[in-house]
Amino acid sequence: MDELGSSIHPFMSREIVALFQNHDTNPKGAQLIFCSHDTYLLSNQVGLRQDQIWFTEKNAQQETVLHSLLEYNIQSECEFEKNYRQGRFGAVPVIWS
Repeated sequence: MDELGSSIHPFMSREIVALFQNHDTNPKGAQLIFCSHDTYLLSNQVGLRQDQIWFTEKNAQQETVLHSLLEYNIQSECEFEKNYRQGRFGAVPVIWS
């Protein structure tokens, strides 16, 4: 799904993710693959695992590179959203002046 949350309230995006994370509402383990600019979806309250979070950014050749949160060898208690906003995982815009 391209840009989850672009046409719905952010709370609804979180609920959709929660439905897929919950074994009772998703007993067969269906996958939800999406992109989003909603950084709250990185928060620990949403419950995504490190292997479920991937980032994209452009390299020096302007090619899009995909990397997993697992590559950073961080503890699961880490505040993913806070650390992302601080640039710890890359994938944040660089504004040249």
